[in-house]
Amino acid sequence: MFQRDTPSAKVGDRFVKAGDPQTRVWVVARLWTATDGLPHASLEIERDRSEARIMSVSALEDRHFYAPAPEKLT
Repeated sequence: MFQRDTPSAKVGDRFVKAGDPQTRVWVVARLWTATDGLPHASLEIERDRSEARIMSVSALEDRHFYAPAPEKLT
């Protein structure tokens, strides 16, 4: 029948919320499929794991809301 595309987000991926400074990076901590059949992600602030949020992966991958974070400098 209908099949959903596999989300491209992976655990450990880093994102920046639109309008936030690029130093405030959100990291995907967990992925799962909710009871509604939609993939969801749990995000944590990279440097402060005490702040978290949950959202659908489609919202996370929408460039109006989030964008991939710049590569880490080592």
